Amino acid sequence: MLCKHSLPAALALLLSCAALSTAWAQESSTGAALSPQGQLEEDLALVWGKNREVKVVQRREFVKDGRVEAAVYGGMIPNDDFLIYYTTGARVGFHFTESFMVEASFAKTFEQNTGLTDFLVDEIEIKSAEIRERLSMFYNVNILWSPIYGKISLLGAKLTHFDTFIGLGVGAMHKSERDNDSNPEPTDVIKPMANTVVGFRWHISDMLNVRTEYRHYFFQKVARIGGVSKPAELSLGVGFSF
Repeated sequence: MLCKHSLPAALALLLSCAALSTAWAQESSTGAALSPQGQLEEDLALVWGKNREVKVVQRREFVKDGRVEAAVYGGMIPNDDFLIYYTTGARVGFHFTESFMVEASFAKTFEQNTGLTDFLVDEIEIKSAEIRERLSMFYNVNILWSPIYGKISLLGAKLTHFDTFIGLGVGAMHKSERDNDSNPEPTDVIKPMANTVVGFRWHISDMLNVRTEYRHYFFQKVARIGGVSKPAELSLGVGFSF
């Protein structure tokens, strides 16, 4: 039988053991009792975990739905054998959804002889009037679809927002053509035209963007020659959204 003095001592011993057990469990759960190597690995995991955070597109930074977009641009049509065309023009469109827009474009062309033309004129003495058609200006209406919106990290620091777009359109090409060898004077004509579009829109701010585009045009050649002319235009423009 325990004496009355030994009972309080036994209770105190039990309470001390319970306190030590609780403290050991807390140290184990918080990692305070990790070895030096384990603590180092945990610290490195925390540091690398922050650096490896993946930034994803959680929402669109720049909304287009219901907005008007106007753009000015310059470009070139380099795939003619005899002439290189430089283009300058404007585009105005309306985004009737976030992914679709209707857009009207107008462009004026300025021509320059290619090396082949200069050689034929200077060395072979073929007159430049032998060129059957020359482009002067064109306009069209397109439906554009933007299927992809995303972000690109520049040097791991800044995220640049962009969207891609493709489209189809119809319009008219103004040109001069020489169809009759007995008449050296060219005739001004307007030909119906179709075109395809592939482009990128790089968002600088909510109102400003930069557009890079490739457009391919299709219209009838000079009737005497037959076939389809297919000039390709590469352009760079600046767009403004309102």
